[in-house]
Amino acid sequence: MSRNTPIKRYTPLAAERADDLFSSKEGRAPVIEDLRRTPWFVSASELEHPGDGGLGKRIDEPVAVSWDAQRRVPAAFAWRSRVHDIQTVVQTWAVERAWWDAAHAVSLRCWRVIADGGTYDLAFDRRDGSWALLGMLD
Repeated sequence: MSRNTPIKRYTPLAAERADDLFSSKEGRAPVIEDLRRTPWFVSASELEHPGDGGLGKRIDEPVAVSWDAQRRVPAAFAWRSRVHDIQTVVQTWAVERAWWDAAHAVSLRCWRVIADGGTYDLAFDRRDGSWALLGMLD
C-alpha cells in the first residue's frame, strides 16, 4: 500500500458539502512531508519576482516563541504585541555559515509555519539562544 492510497481512494461529497480530504493529522502527514521535500519550497525572504519587488517580505525582528517540547516545534510566537498560534509547520531547514570564524559564524534552525492564515519564517539562533521572525509571505 502506497502512502498516497488515501488520495486514490477518496470519494468526494456532494458539491454543497465541505469535506476535509483527510480525517486526521496522521492522514495528512505523508502528503505534507512530500510537499516539504519539493524544490519550490524556499525561504520567504529569498522569494523574488521580477517587477514586483518580491513575493516575500523580509522582516528580521526579534520575537518571543513558545516551544512545544513534545513535538520539538514552535507552538506560537509573539510579534508586534500579538500572539500568533501556529497551526502547522510547513518546512524546516538549517543555516550554517563560516563555522570556522567565530566573529562571522551563523548557526540557525529555521521553521516555515502557517499561523493565523499567514506564512512566516522563524529562526532560532543557536549561538545566542534568540528567536527572530525572518520574513513572511504576502
